[in-house]
Amino acid sequence: MEKILAENVKRICKAQGKQMKDLAGEMGVDPASLTRAIYGNARLDTIEKIAFALGVSANSLLEPIDVVEGFIRIGGKIYQFNSQEELEAITNKVGLINNR
Repeated sequence: MEKILAENVKRICKAQGKQMKDLAGEMGVDPASLTRAIYGNARLDTIEKIAFALGVSANSLLEPIDVVEGFIRIGGKIYQFNSQEELEAITNKVGLINNR
């Protein structure tokens, strides 16, 4: 779980243009303490504080990164996917159709 937490926190910080030290500052903790928390056995209240500072749900910090689901519109048609494999299958299928 710690690896997932650390990867998600880093990914979200990058997407928001934040460095870990910025996140730590927003949380009012030392950057080293934040690093220890995300790579160690973070308590639920700590995870909730991190999530609040990032503006995301605590659950989103604990989900594996490879969980992919959603909708994509290609050429006016909307496709739903619930995994990386389904998304790849859709894009491969549409790619073959569009290349004809």
